[in-house]
Amino acid sequence: MFRKTILLGLISCSFTLTAAPIATHSIDGLDKTAIKQADLAPILDSLAKHRALERKNLGKSFLGKSIDAFYIGSGPIKVMLWSQMHGDENTASVALMDFLSYTLAAENEQWRKHWQTKLSLMIIPMVNPDGAQLQTRFNAQGVDLNRDAKAQRTPEGQLLMAAAKAFKPDFAFNLHDQNAYYGAGEKGLPATISVLAPAYNTQREINESRGNAMKLIAQLSQLINQQIPGHLAKYNDSYSYRSFGDTFSEMGISTILIESGAYPNDPHRQVARKVNRMLYVQMIDELVSGKWQQQKIATYQAIPFNAKDAWVDLLIDDVTVTSAQGSYITDIAINAKGRYPKINELGDISSIRQGFTQLDAQTLNFDSGKVYPLTKPLDLTSVKYRQLLSQGYSCFSGDITLLNNQTDWVSYQCGNTHSAIPERHGAAAFILREQGTAKYAVLGEQLIKL
Repeated sequence: MFRKTILLGLISCSFTLTAAPIATHSIDGLDKTAIKQADLAPILDSLAKHRALERKNLGKSFLGKSIDAFYIGSGPIKVMLWSQMHGDENTASVALMDFLSYTLAAENEQWRKHWQTKLSLMIIPMVNPDGAQLQTRFNAQGVDLNRDAKAQRTPEGQLLMAAAKAFKPDFAFNLHDQNAYYGAGEKGLPATISVLAPAYNTQREINESRGNAMKLIAQLSQLINQQIPGHLAKYNDSYSYRSFGDTFSEMGISTILIESGAYPNDPHRQVARKVNRMLYVQMIDELVSGKWQQQKIATYQAIPFNAKDAWVDLLIDDVTVTSAQGSYITDIAINAKGRYPKINELGDISSIRQGFTQLDAQTLNFDSGKVYPLTKPLDLTSVKYRQLLSQGYSCFSGDITLLNNQTDWVSYQCGNTHSAIPERHGAAAFILREQGTAKYAVLGEQLIKL
């Protein structure tokens, strides 16, 4: 079995504005999948009491939730950052909380005073609170806010555009989360951070403002490569007429897209969170010093493009399948999508994709498993579930309400048919045997050694 294991080494501190190196300055309670407005509200309320931070209400979401901006500094270099315009993309929102708490810490006052008369920050931590509440990409109207820059048919899109026109930023940071399965180039490591200087026309020409965005990205890429070598990629730069990044680029704003992605054994993207908060600090230092202007656009262009679907959550390589028509060898790929993940690909997969968990199955045989009939209540503990898996049971039939699953492993209800061979879009619940003995069970994207 092949599994990449990473020790993150992140140290969390309680929210008391206690000084800490920015690499470890992490607010407790935000290491989770979903981040909603209620999660950020008490932090922002506390931060807003600081004399250096100004809070301004920009307007309300479609469902009436307040959307606020926070301002620090009074200098001529203006930088605007916004996050969570897609409600289920929250890594940067959390990183912004870390960054703000670090910036306002008493121990960092001298650093803040050094730049706050040279640079002005405007931060919108959550553009789409309705989508965050529903944990969906879209707003409550069902609109992708990042496709509303031109039409302006959503209140959130209107206030974001109005805020940019009023603030007149020199640089704009468009902060998102991306698909977990991108690679940093073909057969590269997972793309934990992807960057982009968005195009302002279909020809993807480079003018001064877009060139400045490329130079600043090139300078910041040194920090990314230092922190997570091999995990930096570049987002596709095809022109997107309706998107805010491309539209701001058209307006002459040097716009930078940062997409936070996956890292091995890091389900809540805490590595991307750490790198983001470090980037915000570095960005300030670079803009104030002017060192970024010496960078080469060629350095930006050398960053590898995102490779789509380069990774899967579980990849089983070269397993033998026996059917009525004979035996054959296949790879099996499974991604953690939905409550009950399914097999999403079969065939030759390992030649072009990698698995966050990957198993060399050359000595193993596929067994779809037996059906366990539920005729009475069953408390499914880890010990009991492992016993059933070892006995070859992979799913349950009958009254599923009789099952009390007390484990972290998903329990599949068998369908009307139970295929003897793996099927695309079939249930990801089966047994892998070696010389007849059950060696592994697969439940969703989880590989369980028996």
